[in-house]
Amino acid sequence: MNKKAFTLIELLAVIAIIGIIAVITFPVIDDIITNSEKKTFKSSVEELNHIVTLDYTEFARSGVVTYTLNNKDITCTSCTNKIKYQGEIEDGTGTVTVNKAKITNVDIQSKYYKATLNDEGKIEVTEKK
Repeated sequence: MNKKAFTLIELLAVIAIIGIIAVITFPVIDDIITNSEKKTFKSSVEELNHIVTLDYTEFARSGVVTYTLNNKDITCTSCTNKIKYQGEIEDGTGTVTVNKAKITNVDIQSKYYKATLNDEGKIEVTEKK
């Protein structure tokens, strides 16, 4: 007799092997996705900082100016115009403060992450709780 089908034991063995592989790879893939999202958020905040610094210098603003992000709109304390922002900050809110064309404070939040300046003046991203 010519046997062409798999037995139940063979099918269960294959399913068990696939399950073991999934259990091993899921945390690795999840970490890759999370790190990618954090990098995208950080890059978007850096772009936002660049935009507000350009606005500050282009319009010869002086003193301390705070820029407020509300979704895709940026406004500043000393101007009436809105700056359109095309970055990837989902549900973005917060402020960026500029003094003498230098970023002095960052407090930007998205749906999942928060960006602040550390003691060295670099952007630090943490997950929101």
